[in-house]
Amino acid sequence: MPTNKAWPIRHKVYNQSMTTKKLITATGTIQINKSLKTVFDFVANPGNDPAWRTEINQSQVEGTLQVGTNVLEYSYLSKKAPNNLVELRCVQFDRNRLAVFETPEHGRFFQRSERQVTAVSDNVTNLVYTLAFDSAIVKFALGFSLPGFIISFKANADMKKYLRQLKTILEKTETS
Repeated sequence: MPTNKAWPIRHKVYNQSMTTKKLITATGTIQINKSLKTVFDFVANPGNDPAWRTEINQSQVEGTLQVGTNVLEYSYLSKKAPNNLVELRCVQFDRNRLAVFETPEHGRFFQRSERQVTAVSDNVTNLVYTLAFDSAIVKFALGFSLPGFIISFKANADMKKYLRQLKTILEKTETS
């Protein structure tokens, strides 16, 4: 079930060297009528993100997906930041189960994405996608702050759109 909380969830940042930040967390769950392997292979690869996450202009995976692999993600945040670069690193990778990407210690704004899949049946897979990010990136992108509940509301609305788009893409593919 998607988590649609109107208020931001504040956590300690996963990156141990960073201090506590005001994080916005959006989580969504969807069932996709495809095999676990098909769903995992697509969603675990950030290179596919531009197909289903509308703000991503381009995403480059540097090497084979595994713990330590770097990802360069270029995203449209606003007219002020139309091609914002975020460096991510794969911090957890359990094939056909979980892929986690997060900004390294030197990143300007913290971001973490978790993509977890579980088989419901041979050709039905449950995906839980969680995105957490430092709310300060919104001020950077817009030039002014917004209340956390507005950022959270928008992030959760976008999450629903992402997952519907992802389901459409994957269920149209020929392989299962």
